[in-house]
Amino acid sequence: MSFFALAVALLVMGAIAAPDPRQYMPPLPNSVTADLSKLSATEYKTFTIRDPSDQGLPPDLTGVQDRCFTNHCLVYTFDDGPSDLMRKVVDQAVQGGFKVTFMVNVNNHVCIYDEKRVADLRYAQSKGMEFCSHTATHPHLDKLTNAQIDKQIEAVDTALWKILGVVPSCIRPPFGEANGEVVEYINQRHRKVVVNWDVDTEDSMGASVATSEKRLQYVESPMRAIILMHETIGTSPDQLFPDAIKMAESHGYTPADMQTVSKGLKYNPYALEGPQGKRDSSWTCNGLTPLQP
Repeated sequence: MSFFALAVALLVMGAIAAPDPRQYMPPLPNSVTADLSKLSATEYKTFTIRDPSDQGLPPDLTGVQDRCFTNHCLVYTFDDGPSDLMRKVVDQAVQGGFKVTFMVNVNNHVCIYDEKRVADLRYAQSKGMEFCSHTATHPHLDKLTNAQIDKQIEAVDTALWKILGVVPSCIRPPFGEANGEVVEYINQRHRKVVVNWDVDTEDSMGASVATSEKRLQYVESPMRAIILMHETIGTSPDQLFPDAIKMAESHGYTPADMQTVSKGLKYNPYALEGPQGKRDSSWTCNGLTPLQP
């Protein structure tokens, strides 16, 4: 028997381990790849969006995603953090028996590297919450060059890698604005799923809790919905979110239906998972001027 035939036979019998399909490197910022060079290959894992043989985005995940895929799925998303109210959202989700997705900035309302923000992010992670990019400083992406878009995305990837040991597979464009050219660039260059929403509570536009709840009133199982809220709007974590949970339950949704973005859209939430980093001089928002105060 030839060596090749013997190797094939042993592989079939399990005597030789099959190659790890995740020996694949997603697009990562230089700062992250520099960190990986200091780690053993056993200390981190990389992931494609779905199938290890597919190193791009599957066709059903290209373009803008604004609704989850399965009946009954109800996805709560919170933009513009991390903020002082992140833990309140987390605790309410935990009490309800489900998880939410946070769309985070690096330097929008506050620098993500602030000690309290780091602690809040790690608390949310410890409770199983999910994180997506919402860009570094919340700009209008349609007005940026590709190089500027790269900077916005890579800053979030770097921050979440340092703080949580993850690089997100998804991004929400600020204001929900991204033209076809921008979306295609993000899909292809950064291999990220672009996620918007189909139910806007309009909390960031000054809507009252009562007005926001009217917008949620028609969301009934088995309707599929991705809901937009903001953790930085005090009434949303304090009143709107608890009321929304009760409303969803009265409309036929169970905690199992209340999913993260990645579960609702069926993709791997992170392109990279590894150890949390240790604070050093690189944990700074210098050079990232916030769009909003």
